[in-house]
Amino acid sequence: MMKKLSNSKKGFTLVELSLALVFIVILLITIAWLTIHISSTYEKGLSMKAINSTAKELIDDFSRAIATSPARSVAGLCSSKYPDDKSTKYKNCVNDNARKFVYQQRYGNVKIDGKVKQVPVNGAFCTGRYSYIWNTAYALNSKDYPSPTNTDYRATLKYSGGSKKDFRLLKISDYSREICSNTISTTEYMYDGYYTYTSTASDLETFIDLLDKDTDGTNSFLALYDLVIFPPAIHEVTSSGFYSGTFILATLRGSIDINSTGEFCSDPPDNLDTDFAYCSINKFNFAMRAAGETSKNDRLR
Repeated sequence: MMKKLSNSKKGFTLVELSLALVFIVILLITIAWLTIHISSTYEKGLSMKAINSTAKELIDDFSRAIATSPARSVAGLCSSKYPDDKSTKYKNCVNDNARKFVYQQRYGNVKIDGKVKQVPVNGAFCTGRYSYIWNTAYALNSKDYPSPTNTDYRATLKYSGGSKKDFRLLKISDYSREICSNTISTTEYMYDGYYTYTSTASDLETFIDLLDKDTDGTNSFLALYDLVIFPPAIHEVTSSGFYSGTFILATLRGSIDINSTGEFCSDPPDNLDTDFAYCSINKFNFAMRAAGETSKNDRLR
C-alpha cells in the first residue's frame, strides 16, 4: 500500500511577515533615536566643557588686567574730562565713581521667537592697563536675532590706518582708557557703535580677539551675551578700586534668550537641527582689586 504524498509547503504568512517588518522598523527607529539622543548629549557636554574652560581663561585674563591696573581712584579721572569741578557733569561723574571711564554697554532691539526684546549688543571695559571691546551674539548673529529696523549693532573699532568690526572680545593695550573716554562726549555718550583708538604700528600687535577661532576650533562657536562691570568700590586709604563683574557665555547659535525665565535655549524648528543640539549657556562672576603701580601713562589723553 503506497502512502499519499502531501503537496503542502511550510512558510510565513503575509500577516507574520508584516509583523516582522514592523518589529524591524520599530527597532531601527529606536536605535536611530538613541543614537541621535546620545550624540546630542555628547555634543552638549563638549559645549559645556568648552564654555567652562573658556570662561576660566577669560576670568584669569580679566583678573590679571585688573590686578595690574593703577591703584588710584578712578574718580580722579573726572577732573581730567571735566576741569570745572562745580559742573553738574563733574559731580555726576564723581558720584558714579567715574564708571563711564571704566565700563559701557549698549543695547538694541532684536527679534527672538517672533518677539522684539531689548538686549545687550556691544560694550567696553577699560581697566587702565588693557581695554576690552565686545560684540554680543545678538549683534553678531543677525540670522537668529534680526533687528526689526535692520540696524547693524556690531561695534566698530576705528584706529589709525584701519578698523575692525567682526570681533567677539577684543583686548587692547590702553593705558589712558582711550576706548572708554573717547565715547564720552558733551552728551555723555555717543550711541553710534564706534570706539576710537590712537595707535601705532606696534600697538596693532596687541589687538587680540579672545574668542576668535582657535586652531582646534574650540572657541569658534562661543560668544558673549552679556558682560556687566559693577561700580568699583574705592578704598578710603589707598584709593585703589575693587572691581567685580559677571558675564554670560554661550553658544553662538540656538536662539538663546537671556531674558527668559525658563529654558534659555529656544525650541528648534525641527528635531534634527544640530545648531540647537549643542546649545549651552552659563553665567560666571569674577572680582579683583587694582594693585598696579601708577605711572606717567596713567592719564587721559
